[in-house]
Amino acid sequence: MNSDGFVIAPGAAPFLLDGGDVGCVCTHGFTASPEEVRWLAEYLNARGLTVFAPRLAGHGTDPEVMAGQTWIDWYEDELDAIALLRQRCRKVFAAGLSMGGLLSLLAGANGLVDGVVAMAAPLDLGRRELMLAPLLKHAVPFIPKDNWPGPLDEYVREIQRAQGRPDYGRGDYGVMPIAAAGQLYDLMQEVMRRLPDLIVPLLLIYSRADRTVPYDNLALALSLVNSTDLVTHTLETSGHVLTQDVEHEKVFELVWEFLSTRLD
Repeated sequence: MNSDGFVIAPGAAPFLLDGGDVGCVCTHGFTASPEEVRWLAEYLNARGLTVFAPRLAGHGTDPEVMAGQTWIDWYEDELDAIALLRQRCRKVFAAGLSMGGLLSLLAGANGLVDGVVAMAAPLDLGRRELMLAPLLKHAVPFIPKDNWPGPLDEYVREIQRAQGRPDYGRGDYGVMPIAAAGQLYDLMQEVMRRLPDLIVPLLLIYSRADRTVPYDNLALALSLVNSTDLVTHTLETSGHVLTQDVEHEKVFELVWEFLSTRLD
């Protein structure tokens, strides 16, 4: 139970996996929870990294709690996670999915990490209504998600059961808080403004089959960053949740390939 009296959902608590003297913050996406990056975190930890997966404010509890958070709250959670690993590790990387990718990019632009992995990070969703969220939130505070929890949730549950874990599923909200969507839009604008300051090693992974974040976000990111150590990968089959979808093992290999050559 958190300080607001809301119960943290099963699988949604932050977690730390101790390893060596190189660390990686693995950050989940919008309306999701640390469960979304658990497999990636365990994969990296098995290869010797110390990994921390924060729970972003308002996530993994109740959508009403999330509706009261700002993007600065989420970024402060990212900063806390980086600071925790800085106390333990000589190098710290940030790897994030979706909104977690945005937070990782912002940390990289501020020079707070030694490298960034951004997976399906949204810079432009092509949804102008997000700009109206400060007004819409009063009329329609929450919008149900289409086809939720959907086939991906069952796919995740099947793998969880096969691994002998409780089948928590994706750990995602079934509704979108409109106020939080407005904060996501503000975060996207801030990240785009700051991306020219990003000069640390950078890995960008996007999928052509992602129906949430258009694939042209990759080209947009490339047009803004100034990293000279820059790697990109395009997936063909995965939907938006690259860390849990059908190509997640390929994603993990790409992330480790990138990090493992930059540990020294």
